[in-house]
Amino acid sequence: MKTTRSIVLAAVVVLIFSTVISEGVSTPPRRIPEGALVPEFSAVDTTGKPFVCRRSSGQVLILAFLSSEKKRSLEAVEDIFGALSSIPPERLTSLEIAFIMQNVDNRQFIESIQEKAPTVVHILDDDQYDIWGRLGVIATPTVLICDRGGKVLCVKPGHAYDFAPVVKSRLFQALEIPYDDGADKAATVRTVANSTVSARAKRHLQMAQLLARKDKISSAIEQAQMAYEIDPNSPKVALELGELLCRAGQAQKAIKLVSSVAAQNNRDKARVNLALGWANRQIGKLEKAEEFLQQGIGQDPTLPRLYFELGRIYQQRKDSEKAMQAYFRALQLIYQED
Repeated sequence: MKTTRSIVLAAVVVLIFSTVISEGVSTPPRRIPEGALVPEFSAVDTTGKPFVCRRSSGQVLILAFLSSEKKRSLEAVEDIFGALSSIPPERLTSLEIAFIMQNVDNRQFIESIQEKAPTVVHILDDDQYDIWGRLGVIATPTVLICDRGGKVLCVKPGHAYDFAPVVKSRLFQALEIPYDDGADKAATVRTVANSTVSARAKRHLQMAQLLARKDKISSAIEQAQMAYEIDPNSPKVALELGELLCRAGQAQKAIKLVSSVAAQNNRDKARVNLALGWANRQIGKLEKAEEFLQQGIGQDPTLPRLYFELGRIYQQRKDSEKAMQAYFRALQLIYQED
């Protein structure tokens, strides 16, 4: 009877962890690639005017995905308006521009856009992520530029050092305006010189963490991989990527990556052992996995996932008592953190 109760309790705990610490892989829509045709859609902007995105309009299309609560979105708007201001006024009529936004109730942000806009800009409320989902956009800000036939020329996510020159050059290309990028290249070089490797990697890593919290694991891995390519010597970046690979079930890749991490402190050492234990459990090497996890607990006993993975091992071995104890300890640590 006691064993039955333990098994039931362990099963309940696993169900709880399915929401608290998820290992499943979500399948978010892929971001629309350059060269594809933009999906057609219609909407009503915040002033009640209709906006129609259609490929046969003959207009160059700019879609900017923004959040009124993000500083980077405001910076992106300023860069977009800077590019628009350099276009001859008679050519601005060839543009259709829509800012697709969350949080349109932020009147100060909306009024700032309307005051500074050099031409008509439609502001679309997309709090339900309908348009975002159609184009597979997840990063804020993201700018998409299409030519007159609706072909995507540019998808620029995030507000990095090259945001302004990329948007401007693609916009001029779409409008068939000659573009001398010498000055922008010089500015870009100066910006890159002032932007350290670690700072650029950190931006991608923060985006990866945000996406992971939303269970967009594939996209999170892409961002973490970018961070790793920029700064492969960072233990923090490698460990974050390793854990994301585990969440995606890519055990062999995770093992290869974290095995080379030169951890300097007990926390990082514990995370190395966590990833190795996690990955080895996924490929069925339970004894080896348990060794790694126990080492990790010895190095940092405050990581909930160490105990969760240990519980998974005990559960696979049908040791319900130990599984229950491990899961319970993991839950204690999670609620302690909260």
